Formats: sequence, structure tokens, C-alpha cells
Amino acid sequence: MKKTLLYICLTSLALLNFSCDSDDKEEVIPEMELSMDRTFMYHDTHETKAASYASDDLQSGFLTGNEKLTIYVGSEKDGISFEIADADLISGYVGNYTLKSLPNPENGKAKITYSYSTSGTSGSVMFSQANTMIGSIEITDYNEKHNLISGAFELRMEDVPDPTATSPTNPRRCDVTVTGTFENAKLTSNP
Repeated sequence: MKKTLLYICLTSLALLNFSCDSDDKEEVIPEMELSMDRTFMYHDTHETKAASYASDDLQSGFLTGNEKLTIYVGSEKDGISFEIADADLISGYVGNYTLKSLPNPENGKAKITYSYSTSGTSGSVMFSQANTMIGSIEITDYNEKHNLISGAFELRMEDVPDPTATSPTNPRRCDVTVTGTFENAKLTSNP
């Protein structure tokens, strides 16, 4: 009888301990995932130069503050950033934001900057205020509890000077396409 009572007490204690442990578990916050693909297609030879980047190859920043949302995704060579004014943001962030572009940059919602580094100190930079750009950035999900956003972006520029050119004299012409995704990106306040 004493052994039976001992087994019942040990079993009860184990069950009680298990139920307490499951109540103490913290909620797991999903890990951020990033991707970016870039293609240069040259007009003279139809040659294509492409690069694909995954989370480990990329740096990022997802900032709110200064009356705008700023999103940056970049590698050692390619970088892209978007700025959307608070006045243009949809409540809850979820929405499709077209890119500002020439000839009417005021018609778009997202300022964009694309950069390509040819070395540690030089490269090419293209702005939406000075170039014709087609595309958008779309925020598909906002996790308010953890302040996370997910979405995708696309940028296309046609017949632009080769971003890889190291000499400004007569660079080749190409079409540039940059696409990417961001999942569970943490929004950080930038005072």
C-alpha cells in the first residue's frame, strides 16, 4: 500500500510539474527571412548578369520615425531602399505602394534608391526623383503583437547606363531588375 501511494504521489507530482512547464513557455517570435535577386540585361549583346542573395548575404533595416517608414535591404554589391511618408501609409501598413518615378514622382508613394558598389569607395546610385522606375513595394502582413512586417518588392529600370561601369565615358546600356522578399522583419523606431 505504501508503494502504491508513493507511485501515485510521484505520478501526480510529475504531471503537475509538466503542466506548469507548459504554461511557462515563451511564445516563439518567427525568424526574419530575406531574399533579393538582381539582373542586368545588356542591350548590345543580350548578355545577362544576375545575382541572388539570401538572408545570410543581406543586411537590412526596417525603421519607423521621422514621419516615414524606411526599408533597406542590401548586400556587399547591391542595395535598395524605400521611403514611404507616414501620410501615404495605409493603417496597419498592409498595402501596395507604387514607386515614385520620372516624369511625375509625386504620383507614386515610395521613394526609392538603388545602389551598386563597384569598389569600397565607388559605384552607381539611381534615385526615383531622377530616373524612370517601374514597380512597387507591397506589405502583405503586419503582426501588430510583435511589430513584424512581411512583403515583397520589385524595381525595373529600362535602358539605363551600366551600373558596373567604372568609367563615365560611353557606358553600355542595360535593363535593371531587382526583386525581393522580407518575412517577419522587425520594425524599429528611429527617433
